[in-house]
Amino acid sequence: MLTNYYDSNANGFIATTRDVDMSDARERFLAAVPARADGPARILDAGSGSGRDALAFRVSGYDVKAFDAAPAMVAATQAHSAVETRLMRFEDFAWEHSLEGIWACASLLHVADAELPGVVDRLADHLVPDGALYLSFKRGTGERVKDGRRFTDMTAETLAALLDRSGVFGEPDIWESRDCRPDRASELWVNAVVVKR
Repeated sequence: MLTNYYDSNANGFIATTRDVDMSDARERFLAAVPARADGPARILDAGSGSGRDALAFRVSGYDVKAFDAAPAMVAATQAHSAVETRLMRFEDFAWEHSLEGIWACASLLHVADAELPGVVDRLADHLVPDGALYLSFKRGTGERVKDGRRFTDMTAETLAALLDRSGVFGEPDIWESRDCRPDRASELWVNAVVVKR
C-alpha cells in the first residue's frame, strides 16, 4: 500500500528529496498564480512529502496549507515547514475555500489513471478563476508498480489530453525536465502549469 511505503521509508525519502532544487518549477508556477486583493495568495501543497516546497512558498510570503496521504509525510511537512498539513488522499480531496494555486509536485502520479480525470476536476473546482495548477509525472506510458507504489506515467501528449478533458483550463505550459536528484539525472519528468479560465 502506498502510504505504508512512505511511512516505512520516511527517513530515506526525506533525505533524498528535501534539499532537491525545485526553484525553476516553483518560479514558473508562481508566475501564473494570481494576486489576491485582501491578502497573500493561497497555495495548497497537494501531496507535500518532505515539506520542501511548502516551506519555500511560506518563506516567500504566501498563505500555505498542505496535505499528504501518508501520516509520516504529514508530520514531516509540519515539522519542516511550520505549515498546517492535513492527512488526506487525492481521491477524497475537498477544501473549505478556493485557492489561487495548487502545487502537486510528483504526487498525482500515484493516482490511478482511471481516477485522474475526476481528481483533476476536483482540484480545478477549488481554484479561483485564473488560479494556477502545477502537476508533474514521470515520463512514460501506462501504469506500473514499483516498490509497492503504483505509478501513472505521462507523456506531454497524454498530460495535455488529461488537462483538456476537464474543459476549464487554458492552454497548458508543458515541459520536460531531468530528475533533480543527483543519482536520478537520467530520469525524465513531464511538468505542466495550467490556469483556470
